[in-house]
Amino acid sequence: MKKEDIDFFSTEYPHWWDEKLESLPNGHVDLLAGLLHQCELIAVDHGDTSPWVTLHFERLENEGGLFRASAAPLVDFEKWTDGSAIALIIALQFFNKRQSLICKVCGQPSGGIVCEEHRNVD
Repeated sequence: MKKEDIDFFSTEYPHWWDEKLESLPNGHVDLLAGLLHQCELIAVDHGDTSPWVTLHFERLENEGGLFRASAAPLVDFEKWTDGSAIALIIALQFFNKRQSLICKVCGQPSGGIVCEEHRNVD
């Protein structure tokens, strides 16, 4: 990830940011932006902008260095709405699945981890 992206995400989304994401491929930056923005929207919809979950990111070396995102609640489940929980699950699933479908170099749909154009570029 480029330094300006790291600075942006760590400043704009301090509750969701994880230093592990510094090694996120450049082509997946928009995907990460979507996930973090969705978490912010869910928090606002939830009626509270304070952190309501923690996001965890694990780099999967055996899957081309892609990341797996998961979440753990910080508030009592009674404070969650069904919509908030479902929206979070959908956002996490989208992030996790789309990484394997877009090019990690350019971010374009590729049907694999890298597109044809970047397949032979090191």
